[in-house]
Amino acid sequence: MEIFSWNRYTKKMHEFLKRPLSIGTFGKEPAGMICLTAESGSKEEGNWFHIQVIVDTLDGVIADSKFLFFGPTILLVALEAVSRFMVRKNIKQAKKITPEILDRFLRDQESIAALNEKQTPYFLFVIEGVLEALAKAPEIQVSEYSTPLERIEMHSLETMREDWDELTDAQRLQILENVFEEHVRPFLAMDEGGVQILGLENKTQVKIAYSGNCTSCFSAIGGTLQGIQNVLNERIHPKLIVVPDLENLHLG
Repeated sequence: MEIFSWNRYTKKMHEFLKRPLSIGTFGKEPAGMICLTAESGSKEEGNWFHIQVIVDTLDGVIADSKFLFFGPTILLVALEAVSRFMVRKNIKQAKKITPEILDRFLRDQESIAALNEKQTPYFLFVIEGVLEALAKAPEIQVSEYSTPLERIEMHSLETMREDWDELTDAQRLQILENVFEEHVRPFLAMDEGGVQILGLENKTQVKIAYSGNCTSCFSAIGGTLQGIQNVLNERIHPKLIVVPDLENLHLG
């Protein structure tokens, strides 16, 4: 069994180790819910877990998750992170969780990765088990989309561009594109949605156009829109305002 140094864990990873909320098992299935289960690995090899995922059969939203495990501390971190992250997301969203998304979820500082090459395989191990459990779900019509972008926590402001006003339009657009590619699109993709930058006006108004499921989701002018603006305000400049192309939306 591999030993992982505690000083290589982020603050959130330490919190998960000290106060894991998802260890245990469920009793009876709540009314209107279904319990999906999976078991992966082996205790003999030093890496094993059993996970339960409670799903609302009405809308496919994950209500809760619990697990039992045997293995190193990083396995506990991975199980706790995946369990917490997928709660309140629907099945389609949960199936698109990646180690890269969880890495951003666990970071202390945006510029410093939470996971290293020895830790990432444990997250893949857990994700594969979750996918096995979710594959057992009956056909459920997912009617509501609530992008994970709305709940991503902001971290430090170290990437703020104090020189924003002095940059050229081309430089500003490149910075915007980099932030969208790393911090926005991966989360919208979990909803089978997307977004493109149409342009920048007066150095502050970022015009965007949604694609995929985002075009028919009311969150596109609510929580998702606010989430994108929060990312840009935290990562680039507090005066940036996101303006969506309303003609591209189909909210009727």
